[in-house]
Amino acid sequence: MPGSFTDEGIVLRRVNYGEADRILTVLTRGHGKVGVIARGVRKAGSRMAAQTDLFERSRMQLAEGRGELLVLAQAQRASGPPAGLATDARRSACAAVVAELTDRVLEGHHPDGAVFVLVAESLDELGDPERDPRRALVWFARQMIDRLGYAPELRQCVSCSRRLAEAPAAFSPAGGGLLCPDCRRDDPTAIDCPVRVIKVLRVAAAGDATTWSRLRLDHDALATLEAIIEKELEHHLDRRLRSWEVLRALER
Repeated sequence: MPGSFTDEGIVLRRVNYGEADRILTVLTRGHGKVGVIARGVRKAGSRMAAQTDLFERSRMQLAEGRGELLVLAQAQRASGPPAGLATDARRSACAAVVAELTDRVLEGHHPDGAVFVLVAESLDELGDPERDPRRALVWFARQMIDRLGYAPELRQCVSCSRRLAEAPAAFSPAGGGLLCPDCRRDDPTAIDCPVRVIKVLRVAAAGDATTWSRLRLDHDALATLEAIIEKELEHHLDRRLRSWEVLRALER
């Protein structure tokens, strides 16, 4: 088939189109984020319907179309969505945050194998019923924020530049890092962080996935870390992610 290629892809977004088609946003391993039209997949008995589900990972044959959208010619499941994503609304909402953030951060047709692996591994962990989904969400969002160029300052106060003591501090999303106790008074939106959380933030900032996987993160620590990245994303993207609003509604 002229103008076609085969690549592994993860469905980040889907929209029904016409009577039987779907338009997909797909993150591919070798071609980056692409727009795809899947013709006839909503018809009864379609063999490719399952491969167009959200978070589905498939080996796709994609062909050039008449417009900007690629055409899904064939698809073979490489790894279906983890079972937990289909049966647990909260895990599914966390996966939606991963998908929406990936869609917002990445430009089209710019392949990044490391991001593809990060997304795939994060979705796998989110679907694991033995693990707290906030852990995977915090790690993923932290890595993506850093890729945007907003790595936080965690060693010295972002306001006065004094080196921080091994003591509680506060994280300022607007300032881009930690504030010492004196400067914390000037930012009422800063999020108070115990020493334990500060150490965890430093592990995440170092990108050390092995150490991260060994950390024991209790409910309160995860709640603080989640609050930090939520406010960071809202500040840097200048809007709240819709999927995060859904997640918050579920938690309430």
